[in-house]
Amino acid sequence: MECKVHVAVAVAILIVGAGTASAIETITFPNRIGQVSFPHKKHQDALGQCRGCHEKGPGKIDGFDKVLAHGKGCKGCHEAMKRGPVLCKGCHGGG
Repeated sequence: MECKVHVAVAVAILIVGAGTASAIETITFPNRIGQVSFPHKKHQDALGQCRGCHEKGPGKIDGFDKVLAHGKGCKGCHEAMKRGPVLCKGCHGGG
């Protein structure tokens, strides 16, 4: 019985740990009006989870493009949280 409890605890720790994968520090998106450097780890640390952006799982954001970034994605989240840049120069060109 005691062995089963230890195994269950070990499995629980592994499952919880899997959800807190280390984040890429910064992601850079090339762009004709100025590259966008996205501080990914800073966002993950501030939000405390991944599902807010990675709704369908880790690693990718379905349909991420200019429309999403300027809509409900980056800019929309910044407006809703009243934090972060919402003007062009705030993201483009290293601003």
